[in-house]
Amino acid sequence: MKTQRFCFQTVTLALAAGLVYSVGQPSLSAQTKDVAPVHSAYVESTRGVVASDHPLASELGAQTLARGGNAADAGVTAMLALGVLNPFASGLGGGGFCLYRPIETGETTVLDFREVAPQAAHRDVYIIDGQAQPALARRGGWAVGVPGEAGGLWSLHGRFGALPWEQVVEPAHRIAQDGFDVGKMLTEHLTNMSEELAGHAELTARFRAADGSWLQPGDRAFAPALARTLRILMEQGSAPFYSGEVAGAIVEAVNKAGGQFVDQDMLNYRVVPREPIVGTYRGLEIIGMPPPSSGAIALLEVLNILEGDDLAKLGWSAPAVHLITEALKHAFADRAHLIGDPDFVEVPTERLISAEHAAMLRARILDDAVLPFDQYGTSRPNDEIGGTSHLSIIDAQGNMLACTTTVNGRFGAMVYVPEYGIVLNNEMADFNVEPGTPNMWGLVGSEQNTVQPGKRPLSSMSPTLVLKDGQPYMSLGASGGPTIITGTLFALLHLVDFGRTPSEAVTFTRLHHQWLPNQLFVEFDNEPWIEALRAKGHDVVPRRAFNSVQLVVRNAEGLFVGVSDHRKYGEPKAPVEQSSK
Repeated sequence: MKTQRFCFQTVTLALAAGLVYSVGQPSLSAQTKDVAPVHSAYVESTRGVVASDHPLASELGAQTLARGGNAADAGVTAMLALGVLNPFASGLGGGGFCLYRPIETGETTVLDFREVAPQAAHRDVYIIDGQAQPALARRGGWAVGVPGEAGGLWSLHGRFGALPWEQVVEPAHRIAQDGFDVGKMLTEHLTNMSEELAGHAELTARFRAADGSWLQPGDRAFAPALARTLRILMEQGSAPFYSGEVAGAIVEAVNKAGGQFVDQDMLNYRVVPREPIVGTYRGLEIIGMPPPSSGAIALLEVLNILEGDDLAKLGWSAPAVHLITEALKHAFADRAHLIGDPDFVEVPTERLISAEHAAMLRARILDDAVLPFDQYGTSRPNDEIGGTSHLSIIDAQGNMLACTTTVNGRFGAMVYVPEYGIVLNNEMADFNVEPGTPNMWGLVGSEQNTVQPGKRPLSSMSPTLVLKDGQPYMSLGASGGPTIITGTLFALLHLVDFGRTPSEAVTFTRLHHQWLPNQLFVEFDNEPWIEALRAKGHDVVPRRAFNSVQLVVRNAEGLFVGVSDHRKYGEPKAPVEQSSK
């Protein structure tokens, strides 16, 4: 089968200080009817790029670069701005993972600021009268994990920032205080969740017009309570979030919503530095997030299996998709059985990412059939798009950042701290409330990921850095629950194996298989290879887009190319020369 390609009609929007902004509209030929006509924004620059889920967050991050900041400074600015602009996805009530590689040392630092279970939590906390009650882990006070974003960003800047802390926090404070234009994604989430949000007046007040309707794209929104919190962060750092006034308000809000936090939960929180997971693929060095994220293990397990085949020769065809899908099933099965918080359980990381393990799994893949059905499951993943943001940055010096932050589900636990404008996470839903019971994403796990006090739930977040010949090449990652792994994987495969441009790689049709349920989800239902996949035994299920990728890659000409996924209306930005005034 001939590899499908896009034909892009590009329109130059701006040309300044070595950067080119363009938008692409894929032309739908007979070979590309599987791709919906979408807007795909990208930017090329010699001065670095910030790629995020929101144009203004990217712009504020790029302005920080232009003021002399590095990728760490711009990362703090953009991530805090995302918490203001898209509070359904991330913010100071959540947590995340960050990879940072300074060009000066070439050593990647991993910061784990994932939320942790409170001291009152225990293995059977969600078992009521002998029955698992997963809804308790999804909304309300018992759904909240101790948030880590304030500590994580403070640690990132303290280790690597070049500008004063106040300068990198101020842009987010300014838009919260002075207002911002509502984005399309925020309105869509509010509208789609109207029924569930109806009982959360304090949470939604700042998104409503005078007549009670939701603010529409382009309307002005303000976040005065969150502005107050960002000023505290700007002036006092992260301490008040763990031992001061903000920490006390978080404890009070959780307990009012039926949870059981104590002050010591906040005081005990720590950002954990970890060692990155490093592997190779087609000569590239892949650097990823270790447990409690499953991202790097799953990615490298799949890539190790695929490296034994010539995907470029197979093209975007039924044999290639079959092979990738079977590799994903093996990786997600290992995820379910073997991965958890390494501070509490033993994770066989080296074995899972080894060539020997990949060879054993590859030998089990059948060319024209799937494995017996009883090795797979039946629970459909939750249709929730998810509350997660990903940020990719490479600056002009070559410092690299890949950071994924989250409140987990949309608007997290729907527990709100009104005096500080903080939306609290529902990260407890990422634990397996009972081994064998699917969590909110349809993922089934083992004892490795059951609840314990102080434990961090297993994650799919996959911030990833890629080196080529030892030099900065790519920063990428995604949002979207377990589909984060497949979104990141397919962007990489389309660039490396299928010869697509960065814009094509991010725009192209998404697929997802997570072992349980035993279904292959495909974004569009008229892919030419679907019937061939069904003939091999795959249960192919059309399903809407389910993740959003952010990518920055250095091309052959040495330009940084940033792409933000159209699925979440993101837009990358590059720094423009600042006035000398």
